[in-house]
Amino acid sequence: MVRVGLPAPDFDLPCAIPAHGGSVTFGRSRLRDHCGRWLAVLFYPRDFSLVCPTELTGASARIDEFRANDCDVVGISVDAPDVHAKWLATPQHAGGVEGLAFPLASDVGGGVARAFGVLDEERGVALRGLFLIDPDGRLQCHVVLPLTVGRGTDETLRVLSALRTGGLCPVDWRAGREAIDVEAQMQPGRVVSRYRIEAPLGSGGNAYVFRARDIALDRVVALKVFRPGAKATVGTMIEEARLAAALAHPNICTIYDVDDSEGIPLLAMECLGGVTLARRIAAKDLAPTEAARALIGIASGLAAAHARHIVHGDLKPGNVMVLPGGAAKVLDFGLARRADPRDLDQTRPGPTSGTPRYMSPERFRGHPTTGAADVFAFGVIAWECFTLRPAFAGTAIGQILRAINDVDPAAMAADLPEPWAGIVQRALQPDPAARTVTMAEIEELAGG
Repeated sequence: MVRVGLPAPDFDLPCAIPAHGGSVTFGRSRLRDHCGRWLAVLFYPRDFSLVCPTELTGASARIDEFRANDCDVVGISVDAPDVHAKWLATPQHAGGVEGLAFPLASDVGGGVARAFGVLDEERGVALRGLFLIDPDGRLQCHVVLPLTVGRGTDETLRVLSALRTGGLCPVDWRAGREAIDVEAQMQPGRVVSRYRIEAPLGSGGNAYVFRARDIALDRVVALKVFRPGAKATVGTMIEEARLAAALAHPNICTIYDVDDSEGIPLLAMECLGGVTLARRIAAKDLAPTEAARALIGIASGLAAAHARHIVHGDLKPGNVMVLPGGAAKVLDFGLARRADPRDLDQTRPGPTSGTPRYMSPERFRGHPTTGAADVFAFGVIAWECFTLRPAFAGTAIGQILRAINDVDPAAMAADLPEPWAGIVQRALQPDPAARTVTMAEIEELAGG
Protein backbone atom coordinates (compact mmCIF):
# COMPACT_ATOMS: atom_id res chain seq x y z
CA MET A 1 0.00 0.00 0.00
CA VAL A 2 1.32 3.45 -0.95
CA ARG A 3 0.92 5.81 1.98
CA VAL A 4 2.59 8.92 3.29
CA GLY A 5 5.20 8.01 5.90
CA LEU A 6 5.87 4.53 4.49
CA PRO A 7 8.79 3.56 2.25
CA ALA A 8 8.15 4.41 -1.39
CA PRO A 9 7.92 1.48 -3.82
CA ASP A 10 11.34 0.62 -5.21
CA PHE A 11 12.04 1.03 -8.89
CA ASP A 12 14.86 0.40 -11.36
CA LEU A 13 13.92 1.50 -14.88
CA PRO A 14 15.71 2.20 -18.17
CA CYS A 15 15.69 5.90 -18.95
CA ALA A 16 16.61 8.51 -21.54
CA ILE A 17 18.85 11.23 -20.15
CA PRO A 18 19.12 14.68 -21.75
CA ALA A 19 22.75 15.62 -22.42
CA HIS A 20 24.56 18.76 -23.55
CA GLY A 21 23.89 20.08 -27.02
CA GLY A 22 20.49 18.42 -27.34
CA SER A 23 21.85 14.87 -27.41
CA VAL A 24 20.41 12.00 -25.42
CA THR A 25 22.12 9.17 -23.54
CA PHE A 26 20.60 6.05 -22.00
CA GLY A 27 20.95 4.73 -18.46
CA ARG A 28 18.97 3.56 -15.43
CA SER A 29 16.69 5.44 -13.08
CA ARG A 30 16.77 3.82 -9.64
CA LEU A 31 15.27 4.91 -6.34
CA ARG A 32 18.44 3.96 -4.46
CA ASP A 33 20.51 6.37 -6.56
CA HIS A 34 18.71 9.27 -4.87
CA CYS A 35 19.41 8.15 -1.29
CA GLY A 36 20.28 11.18 0.84
CA ARG A 37 18.34 13.58 -1.39
CA TRP A 38 14.69 14.38 -2.01
CA LEU A 39 13.12 13.02 -5.18
CA ALA A 40 10.11 14.31 -7.13
CA VAL A 41 8.58 11.56 -9.28
CA LEU A 42 6.25 12.76 -12.03
CA PHE A 43 4.11 10.05 -13.61
CA TYR A 44 2.47 11.03 -16.90
CA PRO A 45 0.54 9.03 -19.56
CA ARG A 46 2.50 9.20 -22.83
CA ASP A 47 5.05 11.15 -24.79
CA PHE A 48 3.87 13.58 -27.48
CA SER A 49 0.53 14.10 -25.70
CA LEU A 50 -1.09 17.53 -25.33
CA VAL A 51 -0.91 18.33 -21.59
CA CYS A 52 2.31 16.51 -20.66
CA PRO A 53 4.78 18.84 -22.39
CA THR A 54 3.49 21.85 -20.48
CA GLU A 55 3.87 20.33 -17.02
CA LEU A 56 7.19 18.63 -17.73
CA THR A 57 8.76 21.75 -19.24
CA GLY A 58 7.19 23.80 -16.43
CA ALA A 59 9.02 21.68 -13.86
CA SER A 60 12.18 21.76 -15.95
CA ALA A 61 12.14 25.57 -16.06
CA ARG A 62 12.27 25.58 -12.24
CA ILE A 63 14.96 22.90 -11.92
CA ASP A 64 17.30 25.30 -10.08
CA GLU A 65 14.66 25.68 -7.35
CA PHE A 66 14.31 21.91 -7.05
CA ARG A 67 18.09 21.60 -6.77
CA ALA A 68 18.19 24.36 -4.15
CA ASN A 69 15.87 22.11 -2.13
CA ASP A 70 18.25 19.13 -2.58
CA CYS A 71 15.64 17.52 -4.80
CA ASP A 72 16.10 15.48 -7.98
CA VAL A 73 13.32 15.07 -10.54
CA VAL A 74 12.42 12.13 -12.76
CA GLY A 75 9.52 11.67 -15.17
CA ILE A 76 7.99 8.22 -15.73
CA SER A 77 5.64 6.99 -18.44
CA VAL A 78 4.90 3.70 -20.24
CA ASP A 79 6.85 4.76 -23.35
CA ALA A 80 10.04 2.95 -24.39
CA PRO A 81 13.46 4.64 -24.07
CA ASP A 82 13.74 5.26 -27.82
CA VAL A 83 10.39 7.10 -27.80
CA HIS A 84 11.63 9.22 -24.90
CA ALA A 85 14.78 9.97 -26.88
CA LYS A 86 12.75 11.19 -29.87
CA TRP A 87 10.59 13.38 -27.63
CA LEU A 88 13.66 14.85 -25.91
CA ALA A 89 15.16 15.66 -29.32
CA THR A 90 11.98 17.34 -30.63
CA PRO A 91 11.76 21.15 -30.20
CA GLN A 92 9.12 22.44 -27.84
CA HIS A 93 7.39 24.43 -30.61
CA ALA A 94 6.90 21.11 -32.42
CA GLY A 95 5.31 19.43 -29.40
CA GLY A 96 8.50 17.95 -27.91
CA VAL A 97 10.45 18.63 -24.72
CA GLU A 98 13.88 19.48 -26.09
CA GLY A 99 16.04 20.99 -23.34
CA LEU A 100 14.33 19.08 -20.51
CA ALA A 101 16.53 19.14 -17.39
CA PHE A 102 15.72 15.69 -15.98
CA PRO A 103 15.54 12.07 -17.23
CA LEU A 104 12.48 10.25 -18.50
CA ALA A 105 12.16 6.66 -17.28
CA SER A 106 10.39 3.87 -19.17
CA ASP A 107 7.79 1.88 -17.23
CA VAL A 108 6.78 -0.35 -20.14
CA GLY A 109 3.88 -2.49 -18.94
CA GLY A 110 3.10 -0.08 -16.09
CA GLY A 111 4.46 -2.20 -13.23
CA VAL A 112 5.95 0.71 -11.33
CA ALA A 113 2.88 2.90 -11.93
CA ARG A 114 0.79 0.04 -10.56
CA ALA A 115 3.02 -0.20 -7.45
CA PHE A 116 2.53 3.54 -6.87
CA GLY A 117 -1.23 3.18 -7.36
CA VAL A 118 -1.52 5.44 -10.42
CA LEU A 119 -1.93 3.00 -13.32
CA ASP A 120 -5.11 3.40 -15.37
CA GLU A 121 -5.53 -0.29 -16.13
CA GLU A 122 -8.15 0.26 -18.87
CA ARG A 123 -5.99 2.70 -20.86
CA GLY A 124 -2.66 1.12 -19.90
CA VAL A 125 -1.12 4.46 -18.93
CA ALA A 126 -0.30 6.27 -15.70
CA LEU A 127 -2.48 9.03 -14.28
CA ARG A 128 -0.75 12.30 -13.42
CA GLY A 129 0.80 11.26 -10.13
CA LEU A 130 3.21 13.45 -8.17
CA PHE A 131 5.26 11.77 -5.42
CA LEU A 132 7.75 13.52 -3.12
CA ILE A 133 10.14 11.03 -1.52
CA ASP A 134 12.41 12.06 1.35
CA PRO A 135 16.16 11.32 1.66
CA ASP A 136 15.35 8.16 3.67
CA GLY A 137 13.20 6.77 0.86
CA ARG A 138 9.87 7.46 2.60
CA LEU A 139 6.91 8.91 0.77
CA GLN A 140 5.99 12.35 2.14
CA CYS A 141 3.50 13.63 -0.44
CA HIS A 142 1.44 12.19 -3.25
CA VAL A 143 -1.10 13.89 -5.49
CA VAL A 144 -2.97 12.18 -8.32
CA LEU A 145 -4.77 14.18 -11.02
CA PRO A 146 -6.85 13.06 -14.01
CA LEU A 147 -5.31 13.02 -17.46
CA THR A 148 -6.98 16.31 -18.37
CA VAL A 149 -5.32 18.47 -15.68
CA GLY A 150 -1.62 19.30 -15.42
CA ARG A 151 0.20 19.67 -12.11
CA GLY A 152 1.27 23.07 -10.83
CA THR A 153 5.01 23.50 -10.23
CA ASP A 154 4.44 26.35 -7.78
CA GLU A 155 2.48 24.10 -5.43
CA THR A 156 4.98 21.26 -5.79
CA LEU A 157 7.86 23.53 -4.78
CA ARG A 158 5.80 25.05 -1.94
CA VAL A 159 5.05 21.63 -0.46
CA LEU A 160 8.65 20.48 -0.94
CA SER A 161 10.00 23.56 0.86
CA ALA A 162 7.46 23.10 3.66
CA LEU A 163 8.36 19.43 4.12
CA ARG A 164 12.05 20.28 4.35
CA THR A 165 11.45 22.66 7.29
CA GLY A 166 10.44 19.68 9.43
CA GLY A 167 7.85 21.93 11.09
CA LEU A 168 4.13 22.53 10.97
CA CYS A 169 3.33 24.84 8.05
CA PRO A 170 -0.07 26.58 7.97
CA VAL A 171 -2.27 27.18 4.95
CA ASP A 172 -0.64 29.35 2.27
CA TRP A 173 2.78 28.94 3.91
CA ARG A 174 5.61 30.15 1.70
CA ALA A 175 9.38 29.74 1.89
CA GLY A 176 10.85 32.28 4.29
CA ARG A 177 7.80 32.37 6.56
CA GLU A 178 7.74 31.00 10.09
CA ALA A 179 6.35 27.56 10.82
CA ILE A 180 3.89 27.08 13.66
CA ASP A 181 5.57 27.35 17.09
CA VAL A 182 4.66 23.97 18.55
CA GLU A 183 5.68 24.83 22.12
CA ALA A 184 3.62 28.02 22.10
CA GLN A 185 0.59 26.12 20.81
CA MET A 186 0.78 23.37 23.43
CA GLN A 187 -1.22 25.28 26.02
CA PRO A 188 -3.32 23.62 28.77
CA GLY A 189 -6.56 22.42 27.26
CA ARG A 190 -5.18 21.89 23.77
CA VAL A 191 -5.91 18.40 22.40
CA VAL A 192 -3.32 16.61 20.26
CA SER A 193 -4.37 13.22 18.92
CA ARG A 194 -6.21 11.79 21.94
CA TYR A 195 -4.21 13.69 24.59
CA ARG A 196 -5.34 16.86 26.39
CA ILE A 197 -2.41 18.99 27.55
CA GLU A 198 -2.43 19.81 31.28
CA ALA A 199 0.97 21.38 32.08
CA PRO A 200 4.59 21.56 30.87
CA LEU A 201 7.02 19.22 32.62
CA GLY A 202 10.31 20.15 30.95
CA SER A 203 12.23 20.29 27.71
CA GLY A 204 15.43 19.01 26.15
CA GLY A 205 17.41 19.32 22.95
CA ASN A 206 15.00 17.20 20.90
CA ALA A 207 11.65 17.44 22.63
CA TYR A 208 9.23 19.08 25.04
CA VAL A 209 7.52 17.04 27.75
CA PHE A 210 4.01 17.77 29.02
CA ARG A 211 1.68 16.23 31.54
CA ALA A 212 -1.42 15.24 29.60
CA ARG A 213 -4.54 13.17 29.94
CA ASP A 214 -5.31 10.28 27.64
CA ILE A 215 -8.93 11.05 26.78
CA ALA A 216 -9.67 7.52 25.53
CA LEU A 217 -8.30 5.69 28.59
CA ASP A 218 -8.76 8.49 31.15
CA ARG A 219 -5.26 8.33 32.58
CA VAL A 220 -2.45 10.83 33.09
CA VAL A 221 0.61 10.41 30.86
CA ALA A 222 3.86 12.20 30.17
CA LEU A 223 3.71 13.36 26.57
CA LYS A 224 7.05 13.74 24.79
CA VAL A 225 6.58 16.05 21.80
CA PHE A 226 9.51 16.25 19.39
CA ARG A 227 10.73 19.64 18.26
CA PRO A 228 10.43 20.45 14.54
CA GLY A 229 13.70 19.49 12.90
CA ALA A 230 14.78 17.35 15.85
CA LYS A 231 17.30 14.60 15.14
CA ALA A 232 14.74 12.01 16.12
CA THR A 233 12.47 10.90 13.29
CA VAL A 234 9.19 9.10 13.41
CA GLY A 235 11.10 5.94 12.48
CA THR A 236 13.46 6.22 15.44
CA MET A 237 10.53 7.09 17.68
CA ILE A 238 8.77 3.92 16.70
CA GLU A 239 11.93 1.90 17.24
CA GLU A 240 12.38 3.49 20.68
CA ALA A 241 8.80 2.62 21.56
CA ARG A 242 9.21 -0.96 20.39
CA LEU A 243 12.40 -1.46 22.33
CA ALA A 244 11.10 0.12 25.52
CA ALA A 245 7.76 -1.66 25.25
CA ALA A 246 9.64 -4.96 25.26
CA LEU A 247 11.16 -4.02 28.62
CA ALA A 248 8.36 -4.48 31.13
CA HIS A 249 10.39 -3.81 34.27
CA PRO A 250 9.71 -1.84 37.49
CA ASN A 251 12.88 0.21 36.99
CA ILE A 252 12.18 1.22 33.37
CA CYS A 253 9.65 3.88 32.41
CA THR A 254 6.75 2.34 30.48
CA ILE A 255 5.94 3.69 27.00
CA TYR A 256 2.24 3.48 26.12
CA ASP A 257 1.91 4.89 22.64
CA VAL A 258 3.65 6.47 19.64
CA ASP A 259 1.66 8.78 17.38
CA ASP A 260 2.22 11.27 14.56
CA SER A 261 -1.33 11.40 13.23
CA GLU A 262 -1.52 15.21 13.48
CA GLY A 263 1.93 15.89 12.08
CA ILE A 264 3.49 16.20 15.53
CA PRO A 265 5.60 13.16 16.46
CA LEU A 266 4.93 12.27 20.09
CA LEU A 267 5.42 9.52 22.65
CA ALA A 268 3.02 8.87 25.51
CA MET A 269 4.66 7.33 28.54
CA GLU A 270 4.23 6.66 32.21
CA CYS A 271 3.96 9.94 34.13
CA LEU A 272 6.30 9.71 37.08
CA GLY A 273 6.49 11.82 40.21
CA GLY A 274 9.78 12.69 41.86
CA VAL A 275 12.83 14.43 40.40
CA THR A 276 15.71 13.37 38.21
CA LEU A 277 18.83 11.90 39.71
CA ALA A 278 20.74 14.80 38.12
CA ARG A 279 18.75 17.30 40.17
CA ARG A 280 19.27 15.32 43.39
CA ILE A 281 23.03 15.22 42.77
CA ALA A 282 23.21 18.92 41.88
CA ALA A 283 21.28 19.81 45.05
CA LYS A 284 23.58 17.53 47.08
CA ASP A 285 20.38 15.98 48.36
CA LEU A 286 21.22 12.29 48.14
CA ALA A 287 22.17 10.23 51.17
CA PRO A 288 24.42 7.16 50.63
CA THR A 289 21.54 4.79 51.35
CA GLU A 290 19.36 6.59 48.80
CA ALA A 291 22.18 6.55 46.27
CA ALA A 292 22.64 2.81 46.73
CA ARG A 293 18.92 2.12 46.27
CA ALA A 294 18.75 4.22 43.10
CA LEU A 295 21.86 2.58 41.66
CA ILE A 296 20.58 -0.92 42.35
CA GLY A 297 17.38 0.00 40.50
CA ILE A 298 19.34 1.33 37.52
CA ALA A 299 21.46 -1.82 37.43
CA SER A 300 18.37 -4.01 37.61
CA GLY A 301 16.64 -2.19 34.76
CA LEU A 302 19.74 -2.19 32.54
CA ALA A 303 20.45 -5.85 33.31
CA ALA A 304 16.95 -6.68 32.04
CA ALA A 305 17.56 -4.62 28.89
CA HIS A 306 20.94 -6.22 28.22
CA ALA A 307 19.42 -9.65 28.69
CA ARG A 308 17.24 -8.81 25.68
CA HIS A 309 20.30 -7.53 23.80
CA ILE A 310 19.08 -3.92 24.09
CA VAL A 311 21.52 -1.20 25.12
CA HIS A 312 20.48 2.25 26.30
CA GLY A 313 22.89 4.60 24.56
CA ASP A 314 22.47 7.72 26.70
CA LEU A 315 22.57 6.59 30.31
CA LYS A 316 23.05 9.63 32.58
CA PRO A 317 21.55 11.10 35.79
CA GLY A 318 19.16 13.23 33.74
CA ASN A 319 17.63 10.05 32.33
CA VAL A 320 16.93 8.52 35.73
CA MET A 321 13.88 9.55 37.78
CA VAL A 322 13.98 9.07 41.55
CA LEU A 323 10.45 8.52 42.82
CA PRO A 324 9.17 9.80 46.19
CA GLY A 325 9.72 6.40 47.79
CA GLY A 326 13.32 6.26 46.55
CA ALA A 327 12.88 3.83 43.67
CA ALA A 328 14.61 4.70 40.40
CA LYS A 329 13.21 4.48 36.87
CA VAL A 330 15.40 4.66 33.75
CA LEU A 331 13.97 6.97 31.09
CA ASP A 332 14.50 7.70 27.42
CA PHE A 333 15.79 4.80 25.40
CA GLY A 334 16.02 7.29 22.51
CA LEU A 335 19.50 6.17 21.46
CA ALA A 336 18.84 2.53 22.17
CA ARG A 337 19.50 -0.14 19.62
CA ARG A 338 19.14 -3.88 19.46
CA ALA A 339 22.61 -5.42 19.54
CA ASP A 340 23.86 -8.76 18.39
CA PRO A 341 24.41 -10.87 21.54
CA ARG A 342 28.12 -11.07 20.68
CA ASP A 343 28.25 -7.27 20.44
CA LEU A 344 27.20 -6.48 24.01
CA ASP A 345 30.80 -6.48 25.20
CA GLN A 346 32.49 -5.62 21.91
CA THR A 347 32.73 -2.51 19.76
CA ARG A 348 32.59 -1.93 16.05
CA PRO A 349 32.86 1.32 14.07
CA GLY A 350 29.69 3.38 14.14
CA PRO A 351 28.18 6.80 14.80
CA THR A 352 29.02 8.83 17.88
CA SER A 353 26.01 10.05 19.85
CA GLY A 354 25.14 10.52 23.49
CA THR A 355 26.11 12.83 26.35
CA PRO A 356 29.90 13.43 26.45
CA ARG A 357 30.37 13.32 30.26
CA TYR A 358 28.99 9.79 30.39
CA MET A 359 30.46 8.37 27.20
CA SER A 360 33.09 5.66 27.36
CA PRO A 361 36.49 6.25 25.68
CA GLU A 362 35.66 3.95 22.78
CA ARG A 363 32.49 5.95 22.04
CA PHE A 364 34.62 9.03 21.38
CA ARG A 365 36.50 6.98 18.82
CA GLY A 366 33.27 6.44 16.88
CA HIS A 367 32.25 3.03 18.19
CA PRO A 368 28.54 2.40 18.83
CA THR A 369 27.06 2.08 22.26
CA THR A 370 27.31 -1.44 23.70
CA GLY A 371 26.68 -3.19 26.97
CA ALA A 372 30.24 -2.26 28.00
CA ALA A 373 29.57 1.40 27.17
CA ASP A 374 26.44 1.38 29.34
CA VAL A 375 28.53 -0.12 32.16
CA PHE A 376 31.06 2.74 31.89
CA ALA A 377 28.24 5.30 32.08
CA PHE A 378 26.87 3.51 35.14
CA GLY A 379 30.31 3.72 36.80
CA VAL A 380 30.37 7.48 36.23
CA ILE A 381 26.86 7.84 37.67
CA ALA A 382 27.73 5.73 40.71
CA TRP A 383 30.80 7.87 41.47
CA GLU A 384 28.72 11.06 41.23
CA CYS A 385 25.94 9.65 43.42
CA PHE A 386 28.35 9.16 46.34
CA THR A 387 30.61 12.19 45.86
CA LEU A 388 27.86 14.59 44.68
CA ARG A 389 30.21 16.25 42.19
CA PRO A 390 30.97 15.80 38.47
CA ALA A 391 33.27 12.91 37.66
CA PHE A 392 34.90 14.67 34.72
CA ALA A 393 35.46 18.40 35.08
CA GLY A 394 35.57 20.85 32.20
CA THR A 395 33.10 22.60 29.93
CA ALA A 396 34.62 21.91 26.51
CA ILE A 397 34.30 18.48 24.90
CA GLY A 398 38.09 18.37 24.49
CA GLN A 399 38.61 18.81 28.23
CA ILE A 400 36.03 16.13 29.03
CA LEU A 401 37.55 13.75 26.49
CA ARG A 402 41.03 14.14 27.99
CA ALA A 403 39.66 13.55 31.49
CA ILE A 404 37.84 10.40 30.36
CA ASN A 405 40.86 9.08 28.46
CA ASP A 406 43.07 9.70 31.52
CA VAL A 407 40.64 8.13 33.99
CA ASP A 408 42.28 6.29 36.90
CA PRO A 409 39.66 3.77 38.07
CA ALA A 410 41.56 2.83 41.24
CA ALA A 411 41.97 6.45 42.33
CA MET A 412 38.29 7.17 41.74
CA ALA A 413 37.20 4.04 43.54
CA ALA A 414 39.17 5.10 46.61
CA ASP A 415 36.54 7.77 47.30
CA LEU A 416 33.71 5.25 47.63
CA PRO A 417 32.42 2.71 50.16
CA GLU A 418 32.28 -0.98 49.38
CA PRO A 419 30.87 -2.70 47.42
CA TRP A 420 30.68 0.40 45.20
CA ALA A 421 34.43 0.99 45.20
CA GLY A 422 35.03 -2.39 43.57
CA ILE A 423 32.10 -1.95 41.17
CA VAL A 424 33.26 1.49 40.00
CA GLN A 425 36.86 0.37 39.60
CA ARG A 426 35.74 -2.43 37.27
CA ALA A 427 33.15 -0.29 35.47
CA LEU A 428 35.51 2.59 34.65
CA GLN A 429 38.20 0.57 32.93
CA PRO A 430 39.09 2.66 29.84
CA ASP A 431 39.69 -0.43 27.70
CA PRO A 432 36.33 -2.08 26.94
CA ALA A 433 38.04 -5.47 26.76
CA ALA A 434 39.07 -5.05 30.41
CA ARG A 435 35.61 -3.80 31.41
CA THR A 436 34.23 -7.26 31.96
CA VAL A 437 31.70 -6.61 34.72
CA THR A 438 28.09 -6.79 33.52
CA MET A 439 24.98 -5.01 34.75
CA ALA A 440 23.63 -8.32 36.07
CA GLU A 441 26.84 -8.80 38.10
CA ILE A 442 26.63 -5.24 39.39
CA GLU A 443 23.07 -5.83 40.55
CA GLU A 444 24.19 -8.99 42.36
CA LEU A 445 27.32 -7.38 43.88
CA ALA A 446 25.28 -4.43 45.15
CA GLY A 447 22.83 -6.73 46.85
CA GLY A 448 19.94 -6.14 44.50
